[in-house]
Amino acid sequence: MTSAPPAEAAIRPSAPNLVRSIQYLRGLAALAVVVFHGAERAGSSFGVGAAGVDVFFVISGFIMWVVTCGRPPHPGVFLLRRIERIVPLYWLVTLATAALAIAAPMAFPAMRPTLAHVGQSLLFIPHVAPDGLIAPLIVPGWTLSYEFFFYLIFAALLFAPLRLRAWLVSACLLALVLARPLGDADNAVWATFTDPILLEFAAGVWLGWAWSKDRLPGPALAGLLIVGGLGALAWTAASGVDVAPARLLLWGAPAAMLVTGCVAIERHRGVPAWPAMQRLGDASYSIYLVHGLAISAVVRLLRPLADLPPPVIFGASLVVGVASGLAVYVLVERPLSEWLSRKTPRVSLAPQP
Repeated sequence: MTSAPPAEAAIRPSAPNLVRSIQYLRGLAALAVVVFHGAERAGSSFGVGAAGVDVFFVISGFIMWVVTCGRPPHPGVFLLRRIERIVPLYWLVTLATAALAIAAPMAFPAMRPTLAHVGQSLLFIPHVAPDGLIAPLIVPGWTLSYEFFFYLIFAALLFAPLRLRAWLVSACLLALVLARPLGDADNAVWATFTDPILLEFAAGVWLGWAWSKDRLPGPALAGLLIVGGLGALAWTAASGVDVAPARLLLWGAPAAMLVTGCVAIERHRGVPAWPAMQRLGDASYSIYLVHGLAISAVVRLLRPLADLPPPVIFGASLVVGVASGLAVYVLVERPLSEWLSRKTPRVSLAPQP
């Protein structure tokens, strides 16, 4: 990561790679999800760790705006880049998991990889899995249905003038959310693509707009946003309130506050280079995709040792979950990404803003 000055980073299309706080937050969000699942499998609870997904969604909206606000690519080129980013690794992990579940069903007793289930999972189509849940074959992939749907909306609006684009993206997402009561709540596609959680992407888009226009809050307010966001998340964790009916308010709003505060602090004061956090952020996607499988393997291996205390199971889950993600990043994701970048054309067909 380079150390370009904040003012330069604000206007360059590659700005997200220069925003250390975004990269660090990616890593922390992935780690929070790992802790959530590790605690769950150890018989404990850290429900607020699942709010890492909400942080990811805000970050995604921010990045999509910043990488396109300078010289927006053609929608097809934009989608190609997003496919390169999320599809290959996701497909590899999904297909490998399906193959293992078929070859060794005792290793995945709860997994039934039917052809329809695998196909819909690969295509990001929300559906009811054989176990009755709305989830793809590898459960963390549920968020990718939201991500890819947001990419499609954002790509379609790249033809719109830049001055209107954030408004149009927000209006489309809000219209979908408002239409939710008009459809079938039991339909997996409708329930997913009208979920209020979509508005977290809009929050990220507006944060990206503020970044590009140099209209971020000052350091004092930024610090209050960070404290407020973390405090609100801590309150939901301590109170035991059911987050599901109001996730946008209870987790989405604090996630937006946290990301906004961190980005603003960096813009005004800078953020030091922490190589370990940088690597964690680099590997966040791999960690997110494979940690669940790694944790399941750890729990299965440790299960015969019935006298192991839950903290040991949790610690082993955390270490193996993160380590497996880092290994997949180094051995699979990064080489695959570099290979694809050499094989695909770097054509910029930019519409006029």
